[in-house]
Amino acid sequence: MARRRYMLSEGLAFLPEKDMEKLRKKSLQGWRPKGFWLFGYKLEKGDPEDVIFSIDYRVLQQDEEDEYFAMFESAGWTHVCSEGMFHMFKAEKGTTPIYSDVISSMDQLDRVADPIRAVLMFGGALTTALFLLTIFTYGLARNISRLAFMLSLALTVPAIMTYSAIFYRKWKMGRTI
Repeated sequence: MARRRYMLSEGLAFLPEKDMEKLRKKSLQGWRPKGFWLFGYKLEKGDPEDVIFSIDYRVLQQDEEDEYFAMFESAGWTHVCSEGMFHMFKAEKGTTPIYSDVISSMDQLDRVADPIRAVLMFGGALTTALFLLTIFTYGLARNISRLAFMLSLALTVPAIMTYSAIFYRKWKMGRTI
């Protein structure tokens, strides 16, 4: 029997609660998250546990890590793994959620949106420039610019969708204030 599995993410910008619930169910079956992987999570076989999971998005400096993880631990959350700005925590069922109010939840979404906005701005500008190149060039240059345009578009469209999902979630939360 395999000791390691991978679980695809539903998309943290779209449905983080769904991912966390899937991880909880896997944990009940003895599959514990051990890290992030490409478009999901690495899981390892262990003893089943009934815990809840949560993700925090924050870029940490080297000297901030100890204080950051200690703050979550004092609130009942245990650090599971981190990758870049993504930090996963687990806690006993019934523990107060990391984001228990609308303002802190919106703050979290702002931290996620910032790098996506930067990618979107760069990708949008690059895609536009490449599109114009396909119009105003001929021969080999046009073929190369078409290929580059398609690749750029393939990277920009998911950024647009992700940023739109974050914007929509913030809009929905803002209506409840």
